[in-house]
Amino acid sequence: MKKTKKMFVTSVAGLALVATLGSGTLMTMHAANDVSSVSQTAAPTTATTAGTKLAATSASGTRQNYTVQYHGSGQHATFQKRTLGSAATAADQVDYVGRGTQGATVALNDQTHAVMQGVMGHTYVHWNTGNWSVTAITSNADQSGTPTQFAKQVNAQLKQAKLPDDATTGAVTVYSQTTAANTPTSTVKWQQGHQLYTVSGQTANSAVKLAQNSAK
Repeated sequence: MKKTKKMFVTSVAGLALVATLGSGTLMTMHAANDVSSVSQTAAPTTATTAGTKLAATSASGTRQNYTVQYHGSGQHATFQKRTLGSAATAADQVDYVGRGTQGATVALNDQTHAVMQGVMGHTYVHWNTGNWSVTAITSNADQSGTPTQFAKQVNAQLKQAKLPDDATTGAVTVYSQTTAANTPTSTVKWQQGHQLYTVSGQTANSAVKLAQNSAK
């Protein structure tokens, strides 16, 4: 699946500090606009899934651009909000995968149908639901289960609670393997106007649960 590198472009009205120049300008507001507590953000305070509880330990940035850090049970996760220069720029950062993905058809639980393809030592199982795309990725070296089993696990968790339903577009990209040093981070990204929200977690369960809890 193809991903392209893109440049963040952010503009905020009011007092600001120019931080990045290029195709656009990243600007950060200060003073009364600062964020120091998770209660000032759209992020949840906790997330518990599969016996693991993550709790927010710090929040920093501004109302337009902030990061919340989570720790618990030997895991770490983050919740980020970025305000970009346009809705189109924010949508580009989501990495949404459309319904035209090619591959063998796979039947998941709850009458969900996905497509499967193998790429460079990994198996990708992809499906779309509403404004969201979901991609469950399994390393071919992972002996803990099959790609279809992992995709069914992810689909079942997504059915348990809503992801942010006011998202214009969103993408869930999660990995089954969590112990390898080079395993990529599981992410849930979504766009609302100029805003881009990104949840990153060491496990698929924690990343999805944090995103689900933010929807409440």
